Amino acid sequence: MNAYLTLDLLKNASVLDITGTGDDARLRGALENVSRQIDRYCNRHFYTAALTQTFDGTGTQRLFVPDLIAVTALKTDDNLDRTFETTWAATDYLLLPSNADPATAGNQNSRPYTQVLVDLDAGTKADWPFGVQMVEIDGDWGWWKHLATATEVTDEALDASEVGVDVDTRTDIEAGHTILIDSEQMYIKSYSSNTLTVVRGVNGTTAATHDTATAISIYEYPGPIIESVLIQTARLWKRKDSAFANTVGFPDGTMQVFSGLDSDVKMLLSPYRKTPI
Repeated sequence: MNAYLTLDLLKNASVLDITGTGDDARLRGALENVSRQIDRYCNRHFYTAALTQTFDGTGTQRLFVPDLIAVTALKTDDNLDRTFETTWAATDYLLLPSNADPATAGNQNSRPYTQVLVDLDAGTKADWPFGVQMVEIDGDWGWWKHLATATEVTDEALDASEVGVDVDTRTDIEAGHTILIDSEQMYIKSYSSNTLTVVRGVNGTTAATHDTATAISIYEYPGPIIESVLIQTARLWKRKDSAFANTVGFPDGTMQVFSGLDSDVKMLLSPYRKTPI
C-alpha cells in the first residue's frame, strides 16, 4: 500500500484548496488508486518492494529481470529439486546497466537494473542453470530507492503491532508518505499532532519492534511521477462535480470532458513507460 503524492499536497491551496478532514479517506483512496493506474500504464512500479522472486534459468550468461534496485541474496537450483541450494557470491554476477545507480538519493538519472550477468572474470560460475524456476533473487525491486532523512525520530519504543506511532515533532512527514524505520516500511494514513496513524510492514517488509529515538526516512519518487499523480487525481476529483459525465452543459452550449489518462500525464510518463512483452 502506498501513494506517490501526499494528501497534504493534494489538499493544498495551489491544487484542490480543501480544508478540513471530512474527505480525507476518499482523497487518500483516490491517490492510491491513481498511483496504481500509473504503475499499470508504465508496466512497472516506482515504490520499493522487498521481495523474493524466482526466474527461469536461461542456460546462458545473461538473465533479464524486472526493475531491480539491489540484491540481498541470489540462489540457484542446480539439480531440479525446486530447492535453491547454491548461494552465489556478489562476485559471481554483475548488475546491468552498470551505471544505473538506483540507490543514490538525489541522482535524478537513477534507473533500475534490468539484467544480471554471470561474471566470468571475477566469479566462479559459468552460466545460469537452464530450466523452469531455477533462479531465486531476494532483494529490493522498483524504479529506485531514494530516501530523505526526516526531521522526526520515534518518540516511543514500538512493538510489532502498534499503529499509532508517536514522533518527537511532526515537521516533514505527511499523510500519504511511506517511511522507513530500521528495515520496516510504514504507510502514513493520517496524523494528529505528533501521532502518526500507519499501516505496518508494507511493500514486502515485516512489522518489527523499534527503539525510542530511531531515525526515520521518507521514500521519494521521480518528479514526473509525482506531478502525474497530482494532475490525474485532481482531475478525477473535479469530475465528481459533474457526476463523472462526459459532457457538461452550459447556458451557451456544452463542453466535452475527456475521461481516461490525461494527455499531459501521458507526456510526463512517456520516458518511464516500458513496452509490455
